[in-house]
Amino acid sequence: MSNLRIEKAQQYLRDHGIDLWLIVTAEGKDIHSPFLLGARCFGRHAIIIPKDGSSVAICTLMEAPMARKAKQIEEILSYKKSEEFIEKLREIVYKISKKPVIALNYVENLYKEGGEAINTLTHGDYLALRKIFPDATFVSAQGLLENLRTIKTPEDVKLHEKAVEIALGAMEKAVESIKPGITEAEVAAEAEHFMRKRGATPSFPIIVASGPNSADPHHETGERKIQEGDLVIIDLGAEYKLRVSDITWTVYVGENPPELFQRMFNAALEAQRKAINAIGPGVEAWKIDKVARDIILKHGFKEEEFPHSTGHPIGIDVHDIGPLLGERGKSKRAEMKLLPGMIVTVEPGIYIQGKGGVRIEDDVLVTEKGHRVLSRTPDKLICI
Repeated sequence: MSNLRIEKAQQYLRDHGIDLWLIVTAEGKDIHSPFLLGARCFGRHAIIIPKDGSSVAICTLMEAPMARKAKQIEEILSYKKSEEFIEKLREIVYKISKKPVIALNYVENLYKEGGEAINTLTHGDYLALRKIFPDATFVSAQGLLENLRTIKTPEDVKLHEKAVEIALGAMEKAVESIKPGITEAEVAAEAEHFMRKRGATPSFPIIVASGPNSADPHHETGERKIQEGDLVIIDLGAEYKLRVSDITWTVYVGENPPELFQRMFNAALEAQRKAINAIGPGVEAWKIDKVARDIILKHGFKEEEFPHSTGHPIGIDVHDIGPLLGERGKSKRAEMKLLPGMIVTVEPGIYIQGKGGVRIEDDVLVTEKGHRVLSRTPDKLICI
């Protein structure tokens, strides 16, 4: 059995003097489990990737057959009782080394440098592992995961394109459903139904933000009825075979949007298109944000009316590993350079409390010569 992802991880372990990479998780708390296992297990399970030799997973008796069918990990063991799980885990690890150096999925400097997409080990699991392996040295798997996830493979890109295709169809379905009197939740349901019929699920809770709610970038979709004269932001993504998309459209309910709303949309559209045009290999991420932010300010909008970053990396997580298209000096990730194979969102927005908001978002692949837009938002404010 050959698994290029595991082989790449093993090379990293050898290069950095680490004996093994260990994932212990349950209830879907660590995205790296299905990333490696090829199946979603919810009972407590472990994946052991040694620097040399065969990969092993320990799963519940109920879920082991599913993991075997995925054919990603070479050996799948099963257990009935927690004592048996601990015994098997201890035996496998100590066969690798009596004083093992073990990489775990946590970040050492989380609050200053970020890395939530990597920081998946729970404190309870960490304490349990300290007791099981008192002679072990635990180190962060941050570098290993950055190595595996930042640059997408051709297969990753192909799956992402499918996730985008489904998301665009769901978006069109949502927009078609909008009319005065329909609730935000009903619009979101139309989009989700479209995804599920095509073997996908929402990447995150679908945002339908109408009227004054559209001034809150992360509004929680609710029961408000959409009205004539509303701006409506729809932010959604589809998860397809573990790859996620993330797109945002803004529409106006009515025939003739007020001058303010049209000005907001035009500014956001110009900022988004020019920020996309600035994307290419070797460009520092903060420079993309600066392009978008300068344009929005040039149009007379205030700094606080664009309160978030221009974009973020996307992959198996909506907010994935890699450069943050944010303001310089606010995050070290904004200093990172874009590289071929990275996928990022570009999503400037303008939000005026009491009035409404506009956001325009596409997923963009960095290429050897520049970039390729994987999705495409409309060039005009859709009026319904």
